[in-house]
Amino acid sequence: MRSPTFLRGFLAASAIFATSVAAPASTTELAPLESLRAIPQGWHQGRSPPAAQRLRFRVALKQENAYQFEQHVLAISTPDDPKYGEHMSREELKAMLQPSSDASAAILQWLHNEGVPSSDIEDDGDWINFYVSATEAERIMDTKFYYYSNSVNGMERIRTLHYSVPQALHKYIHMIQPTTRFGQINPQRSTIYQHFEIGESKGAAGQYHGSSLNVTFCNTTITPQCLRDLYHIGNFRGTAENGNKIGVCGYLEEYAKFKDFSAFTAKYAPFAASENFTYVLVNGGLATQDDTVDDDVEANLDVQYAYPLSYPTPGYYYSTGGRGELVPDLDQPTQADNQNEPYLDFLHYILSLPDPELPTTLTTSYGEDEQSVPEPYTNMTCSLFAQLGARGVSVLFSSGDTGPGSACQSNDGKNTTRLLPIFPAACPYVTSVGGTFHVQPERAIGFSSGGFSDRFPRPAYQDAAVSTYLSSIGDTFKGLYNPNGRGFPDVAAQAYNFTVIDQGAEIRVGGTSASAPAFAGIVALLNGARVADGRKPLGFLNPFIYQYGYRGLTDIVDGGSRGCTGRDIYSGLPTPVVPGAGWNATKGWDPVTGYGTPNFPVLLNLSQIYAGA
Repeated sequence: MRSPTFLRGFLAASAIFATSVAAPASTTELAPLESLRAIPQGWHQGRSPPAAQRLRFRVALKQENAYQFEQHVLAISTPDDPKYGEHMSREELKAMLQPSSDASAAILQWLHNEGVPSSDIEDDGDWINFYVSATEAERIMDTKFYYYSNSVNGMERIRTLHYSVPQALHKYIHMIQPTTRFGQINPQRSTIYQHFEIGESKGAAGQYHGSSLNVTFCNTTITPQCLRDLYHIGNFRGTAENGNKIGVCGYLEEYAKFKDFSAFTAKYAPFAASENFTYVLVNGGLATQDDTVDDDVEANLDVQYAYPLSYPTPGYYYSTGGRGELVPDLDQPTQADNQNEPYLDFLHYILSLPDPELPTTLTTSYGEDEQSVPEPYTNMTCSLFAQLGARGVSVLFSSGDTGPGSACQSNDGKNTTRLLPIFPAACPYVTSVGGTFHVQPERAIGFSSGGFSDRFPRPAYQDAAVSTYLSSIGDTFKGLYNPNGRGFPDVAAQAYNFTVIDQGAEIRVGGTSASAPAFAGIVALLNGARVADGRKPLGFLNPFIYQYGYRGLTDIVDGGSRGCTGRDIYSGLPTPVVPGAGWNATKGWDPVTGYGTPNFPVLLNLSQIYAGA
């Protein structure tokens, strides 16, 4: 196998070009580290923040052993490798990725020279965090911060379009955030198919608990029983033994409701009616249960499918504060005033956990256009997902709900018509889940996002699969996508007409927000079977999927995705039209359903045969 190259950009950025600490740089030696060409689409500049407003920044240090780490992750995740399944402990991972002492010393000296008190600096090894006022941040990084508001969802954040650090530190610093990372994460629930209410949940009407697939019922209404029958799970049960856990990530002030979960399981998953899930509050996250105004559809959808499908695997809902961690002061007295970044805060929290406290399966149903995220941020965040995989966590993401793209235009100032990939779904270290509908046969659904990353090169593990697909389409959409990029999604599951109970009412929900927790529930069953047998969980799934696991997936050959229709589904703004834009489901891997949907008994057998550790 050739050497993998899919994190070249990150690895090059992580190279250390000097081994000695330069003399402390003065502010006259500042040079730009990151800059945006313009304000991101959908955001508008507003007022300056109060001069004394206290802000928290994370400095990501470049890692000396990034290439060796990549090789190691692939080795422990590839079934035929002698190291397969030898996941890393927290201490082993931290030791491998520890930056040089010179790098840490140089950055700490810079902050001290700029007057940042030691009490406002946190040295966490590969990250250094510091707190300063808005005025001091502008001086230290030679920039200007403003409040920016999002015209779509009303979100307001303190951000900048550029920042600088001493030139001598460029070789040590990968990025500083939150600065240029505006963020537009959306729960991947299709806006093509809006959820709608079908009435108050009552009794047992509109359900079935048969022993075989009810095609008529499940073609129009998806429940946990439909998925158990469709994917041949039958009465197989997960396990709560040996540390097996499934986690659901919650953002944007979405709170899974115990009462709705109880009502849902009583009606649609009575075998799990005695179970519940556990809240984990991360950086100001809440477990609100009595509100009636917040949109909790995403949270309720996730827990009502991930947990019953994996029953009785212990379920955890990680509620991360909407804008990250907050140190309250008079300018930011409450979480509503917070400006920090939730993704990084969650990833740092979960990677800090002792090994026994990690979930073995983790699902997230949020994403955004890859191009809308600063490239250093995508590289660093993808590396953090790789670190979870290295520690034995199977990380799954919804592929998105914009088909081949919705905005379909580059944001580099050239306004080039382009099919747009989704992040984090296009990160090569997560398993991306596309969407299907109907049950006999299953068909690719039009909103299921997929395509090819513009930032991450195609990994070796999917070379054969993606090359075969590209050969089949010839020059179709030539120039509109990156044929050398990481292809996604990897797999698929049902994504339409999911029954959910939200605030006591039954609704139908569509989107890859549904397919991700559904597939994750099945992965939790596979991990449970392994740990119950005294073996390690699967961890990073993709090398297994592309080498052997695809044999346990039902190939989807009907339907396809659609997009680039001339109007953005989120902002409503006019966009370029690409006639016929979309990827077709076809034999083998394709960029709308990946390798297909689960056939559980075959997957279970494969996960046992090709899993030595």
